[in-house]
Amino acid sequence: MKKTLVAIAALAAVGAASAQSSVTLYGRIDASLGSVKTTLNGVTVADPGAQIRSGGHTGSRWGLKGSEDLGGGLKANFVLEQGFNIDDGTASSARQFHRQAYVGLSGGFGTLNVGRQYDVTDNMYGLYDPFGYSGYSAMGYAFNVGCTTGGSGDCVGRQDNTVMYTTPSMGGFSVAAMWAPGEDKTAVASAGRVYGVMANYSNGPIAAGLGWQSNKAAGGQARTDTNFGASYDLGVAKLYLQLENGKNKNTVGTGKDSGYGLGAVIPVGPASLTVGYATEKQKIAGTKVSDSKAFSLLGKYDLSKRTYVYAAYRRGETDPVGAANTTKTTQYGLGLVHNF
Repeated sequence: MKKTLVAIAALAAVGAASAQSSVTLYGRIDASLGSVKTTLNGVTVADPGAQIRSGGHTGSRWGLKGSEDLGGGLKANFVLEQGFNIDDGTASSARQFHRQAYVGLSGGFGTLNVGRQYDVTDNMYGLYDPFGYSGYSAMGYAFNVGCTTGGSGDCVGRQDNTVMYTTPSMGGFSVAAMWAPGEDKTAVASAGRVYGVMANYSNGPIAAGLGWQSNKAAGGQARTDTNFGASYDLGVAKLYLQLENGKNKNTVGTGKDSGYGLGAVIPVGPASLTVGYATEKQKIAGTKVSDSKAFSLLGKYDLSKRTYVYAAYRRGETDPVGAANTTKTTQYGLGLVHNF
């Protein structure tokens, strides 16, 4: 009898512990049939024909996420996320969890996460781009050109070795700050680093945010980005605006870029239409060197809460000043997305 009571007590204890923690397997699969054609001065330079693509609209991925209730309102949280290619079954990176890999604590003080995470610029782009800064995004084409103007470097994306703190929402207002040491200091070069801060307000139909980020590579090359974004939900349509200003500085010279993005998501029952336009101007040492612009359309139809089909189009153009070497890229896609 005593052994039976002990066993029942042990099972109850395990059940209580399990109730305090959880691990979820999740993911997304995006498969599409599409094409990408690139011309230079009106002459086709790349046209591989029809392609079965993975992540044409939104990256295919799987992941694990979980939390443990530590008591007193404090929780431990983690995310491990890997991308893959549904067209051939390969991983989209040699890293084990290249999309996200972090652990942290959350509570009344806010959230503190450590690991590989989306940086400030990427978060700002994602919040105030109707395409979420994913595939077929007009901003994704036009703004990315400026990243390499007068230099090079990752001006937006996921950052390794990141510490990010986010305050709790206070009447819809929150602030986040991040820092990532480069861990690459040598005897002749200082270490690189990434740091930034953003403030966002979201209340009812209105949302707005301001972000600033600095990326410095080992040896001195640096980039800074400032972004302002806003959205307003009218009910019949949600409108988006984003302003961008960046600067690359290295031994070659100083490159600057500035631009804007506009867009809207228009729901129609189980369907929606997303439209976006973005443009950016690039300068080196104060002299204009190039313009970039793009226009995007995406029609989406929900088959269920987790599955939808889409048809997408994006046309991007880069026009350098001087010599006639205009590059145009046209993309089409018809796809299926399933979330699990």
